[in-house]
Amino acid sequence: MKKLILVLSLIFYTGLCFPQTSYMSHRVQDGETVFSITQKYQISEADLFRLNPEVKKGLKENTVLIIPKVLETVSNPDNGEVSFKTHKVKRKETIFGIATAYGTSVEEIKKYNKHLYSSELRRGEKIKIPLKKVTIISPYNSAVTQSTSEELLPGKHKVASQETKFGIAKQYNISVAELEALNPSIYGSDDISVGTVLNVPKKSIDEKPLEEEDSNYTFYTVKPKEGFYRMKVLFGLTEEELKALNPHIIDGLKEGMVIKVPKATSGETPSEVVITPERIINLEYSLSNFETKNLVVFLPFELQKIQKDSLELNEEQLKNNSTMRLALDFYTGMLIATEFAKQKGISVKMHVFDSRETEGGVLSLFRSKNIQDVDLVIGPLRQTLVERTASELSSQNIPVISPLSNRQGKMYSNFIQSIPQDKILENRMLSYLTANSTGKKLILITDQPGSSKIQRIQNLFPGIVVIKPREGNFFRTEDIAKGINKETENWVLLESSNISVVSSAIGVLNSLSRSNSIQLFTTDKNDAFDFREVSNMHLANLDFTYPSWNKGFDFTKENDFINEYQTRYGSLPNRFATRGFDITYDALLRMASADNIFDANEAIDGETVYVENKFNYVRNAQGGYNNNAVYIVKYTKELLLVEVE
Repeated sequence: MKKLILVLSLIFYTGLCFPQTSYMSHRVQDGETVFSITQKYQISEADLFRLNPEVKKGLKENTVLIIPKVLETVSNPDNGEVSFKTHKVKRKETIFGIATAYGTSVEEIKKYNKHLYSSELRRGEKIKIPLKKVTIISPYNSAVTQSTSEELLPGKHKVASQETKFGIAKQYNISVAELEALNPSIYGSDDISVGTVLNVPKKSIDEKPLEEEDSNYTFYTVKPKEGFYRMKVLFGLTEEELKALNPHIIDGLKEGMVIKVPKATSGETPSEVVITPERIINLEYSLSNFETKNLVVFLPFELQKIQKDSLELNEEQLKNNSTMRLALDFYTGMLIATEFAKQKGISVKMHVFDSRETEGGVLSLFRSKNIQDVDLVIGPLRQTLVERTASELSSQNIPVISPLSNRQGKMYSNFIQSIPQDKILENRMLSYLTANSTGKKLILITDQPGSSKIQRIQNLFPGIVVIKPREGNFFRTEDIAKGINKETENWVLLESSNISVVSSAIGVLNSLSRSNSIQLFTTDKNDAFDFREVSNMHLANLDFTYPSWNKGFDFTKENDFINEYQTRYGSLPNRFATRGFDITYDALLRMASADNIFDANEAIDGETVYVENKFNYVRNAQGGYNNNAVYIVKYTKELLLVEVE
């Protein structure tokens, strides 16, 4: 009864000041917080506490809360009604840009946020946006509908992927407020579901669609965190050139803006273009952005298998669960990377989750954990999961790094593949052979003579001798000996993933190397080369050389990471711990050397090199970034793996 009287008195009091204020109820769900509820309903914590004093002691599941609806009206000097929307200021936003997005003016925003007459916008602050009520006489139903038909009637617009209210409004030459007036169901929401059909003004019959306005131009929707530098990288236009084409961006770029840009010329990069070595860049000397980096990590810890009350069972679980061990090793390297970054003045806030927690959706996980302004996501490890994560976060342009997979999958604009794909490794090896094979006898051993790769190799090296296996996938000594030149160096390229072909060829080549100069190469060191029947001694005798995304590390050499790892954990790091360190430290340095990791990827002209891994992120034609940094390594006679180039 006491609470009811309080609520009634509040309604009466607020009703005097805000005639259209109304209330609704909300039942608290598991995992919800005060912050998530206030964000969901766009209200302040003070409003929530005023109506629900018990919340100050903590939220309890199934508690029913009283929620004020945020739409309020006041009188303006023109005797018209004004409604308001709360807007949270993002980094680099301007008053002009916000006013343009909401179809109002700078003066109107300042009028209802008087502190802006004397102070600048601050990132994260919430301001009131006045939205004048718009009355539009329209024959259309005001309800937003879902369409299953591909053909739309005039006056309807089907929302495509990544479209925003600002972009849609611009297409039909109306303001966001007018679009919301036509579609009340989208009022107060920043996100519109793909496939939703909106009411829009009818276009004139003789009006050309935007994309037909000029065959030399197309339209691009600005993504979060994209600025003029990013536009120059994407389209080759300076800030002045872009503003000349788009006068409405005179005060800066804003997420959701639709801009006019020249169409890109079609055509793919020629397949014969190969990768050449890049210069080494040390990012520790170019740090400029010391804002706290918000890092989210997904690793397969498989916590559901951990027994809370049994240390012995957990130790046994770790021994038998290779996935769990890999995740823990990777994480130990990441922890040291964050410590090294802090020593450089880079503050890091790391949120770590089990990969299973992505199953319910990454965005919903972020909301339930109150994680905002994410600068980078590393993981999950599995390609399907990391692709799904990148897909879900692409609309917010949050970068996602795939740490341990190089499989060619679907690319997204925010997806960063940290392990070079097989084609990049192949190109790098062929580039090395092209530059260094002059005067050598070239021999190609393969069981795939008609494949596109083999044809490419034959085109690059006219006259190369091709040797195929016998039926049954094996070689006799004379099969390969006939191609060997005793008077010169013989460079043999072995291209196969068949275990019988690989083991037989290496056995014969090792025998022939006793009286001939032979060096063995491959563009693809696949599992067949690691088969137990393939002797490492034979590979060492043949100076086996191949492309690799990582290299072995000589632990006898002095290294800060190795020393710190030994001090902290009492053992040497394995390749997964080293990978965790290298990829995390590089990413943090990149974010600290530019506004964000995307800008850093575009600006860095060279390779960044760490303990066992190096990085050179290059934009992919399908979207996202690939790591083009590749080592050329070979076995030595002492069974060591050394870097050739």
